[in-house]
Amino acid sequence: MAQEKYEAFQYEDKFGVVEINTLNEFIEPTYSERNSYFDPITLINGIEYTFIDRVSGKTETYITTNQELRFNGNYYKLFYKDDKSVFIPRDAKIKISFNKKYREVIGNGSDLIVKHDGLFEVFSKPNFKTPTVKNIKAKKVYQDFVFRKRTQKEEYLTIFYGNDAIYVYDKNYKLLKEYPSDTEYESRMFEAISGEFTKVEKDGDLSNYAVAPSYFTEKFKDGYTILTSNEFQKPFQIKGNYRNHIIYGKTDWIIITNKETDKRYSFRIDFEKKCFLLPKKYQEILELKFL
Repeated sequence: MAQEKYEAFQYEDKFGVVEINTLNEFIEPTYSERNSYFDPITLINGIEYTFIDRVSGKTETYITTNQELRFNGNYYKLFYKDDKSVFIPRDAKIKISFNKKYREVIGNGSDLIVKHDGLFEVFSKPNFKTPTVKNIKAKKVYQDFVFRKRTQKEEYLTIFYGNDAIYVYDKNYKLLKEYPSDTEYESRMFEAISGEFTKVEKDGDLSNYAVAPSYFTEKFKDGYTILTSNEFQKPFQIKGNYRNHIIYGKTDWIIITNKETDKRYSFRIDFEKKCFLLPKKYQEILELKFL
C-alpha cells in the first residue's frame, strides 16, 4: 500500500477511484461493476473493462470476451482492442497480443490453441509469435490423456475433429494419425480412432463444499451500524442500517448494502492507520468513522 496512490471505491452502487494520500476523488463513481481479480484497479461498464494503474493512475480500456484460460504457465483473460486479441494476466504487466480477433481460445496450461475463420492454430510455449501448427480445419478439440495401444501407455494428446477428418497430435504437436471422418460427436470420434487410441474413463469428481467465511460482525444501534473486523478488532460506524457481504480472501475490503435504500457501498480500509479509502465528501455524508 505504501507505493500505491489510487484505490477503487463504491458509492450508491457506482464505482470510482480515490487518491489514497489526499482522499480526493480521482475518478467519479460512474462504473457499474468492479473486478477484483486483476492487480490494477479494474472498473466495468457493460463489456468495457477499464484498467487503472494503482501508482500512475494511467487508464487503458478493453472489450471483454468473457473467456479465461491458462497457458504459458499463467492465467489469462481474453480482450479485444483495435481489432486485436489481447491476453491479459492477473498482474496485467506482460500482455500477449495477436493481430486477429479470435472467437475461440483454448489453453492447456502451457500451450495456446486459437481459432480464426474456421481454422485452428497452435502456439507452443514460449513462442507465441509463430504457430507450431496452423490451418487445421476442424470444429472441436479434445485434450486429455488417451491410452495408446502401440506404446501401451496413457499419453497426453490433442485431437481435432468435426470437419472432414480427425487429426491426432502428441504433446509436442507432432501429427500421429489422420482419420477420414466428419463426425462432430466425441463418442463417434473415439469409435473412429479405436484401432489405436482409447478414451481413458475417469471416476466422477466429488465436490467439496465450504461454509462462507465471515470477516465482519455487524450491530445496529441508535441509527448507526457498527461493524467490527474479526481480524483487526477495530470497530467503526456508519449512519443507517446495513448488511455486509464479503470478497473472499479480502479482509481489508468491506461491501455493505443499505437495508432501506438497497444502495451498495464498498471500499478498502487501512486498519493500521484507521483510514477509509473513500473520498472524504462521501465519508462525511455517510458519517463514517472509527470508534
